[in-house]
Amino acid sequence: FTKMFIKEETEERADISKALAQIRGVITAVDLSVSEYERRQRLQEVWGRMENRSAAKLKSGHTFRKQDMMRPGQTLKHQGPLLWKTATGRLKDVLALLLTDALIFLQEKDQKFTFADQKPPVIALQKLIVREVANEERGMFLISASAAGPEMYEVHTSSKEERNTWMRLIREAVERSVYLLNIKILLFLQSK
Repeated sequence: FTKMFIKEETEERADISKALAQIRGVITAVDLSVSEYERRQRLQEVWGRMENRSAAKLKSGHTFRKQDMMRPGQTLKHQGPLLWKTATGRLKDVLALLLTDALIFLQEKDQKFTFADQKPPVIALQKLIVREVANEERGMFLISASAAGPEMYEVHTSSKEERNTWMRLIREAVERSVYLLNIKILLFLQSK
């Protein structure tokens, strides 16, 4: 009788553990969906506050337009205020948007967003390197190694933790972007 009771109790515990794991999985999936929805809404909100003819000239000579932010497959990975160090050493407030394949710097003027107006404000992620600024716990260098020539950006956050979060998320986005580019190249080569 005792062995049978212990066996039933063990089976019941296993069933409860399995059910709890499934519930945790559902909660995680719901949290992820809510987070993605909120990021989509935030990107839509920023996009709606941009000047209609907003465009940025890239170092490659291409033009990045407001509409490019809403391309299919384009998602907002992270966003927040940063301080962009200008050539004169002044720190300029910008809103940074980390998208699927680009990092974008916007500035706010009269309740509207426009692309920041110094170096190219749109940085492709494929060849982006992120480094800490020596002796500056809130600063980071973004080094874009594009075919049109390298470009270096210095940006600062409000805290060391925020800088570390930005650096981690940018590096993850760079890895994901390079991976997706490699898949596209392979698919293209296979179709030939």
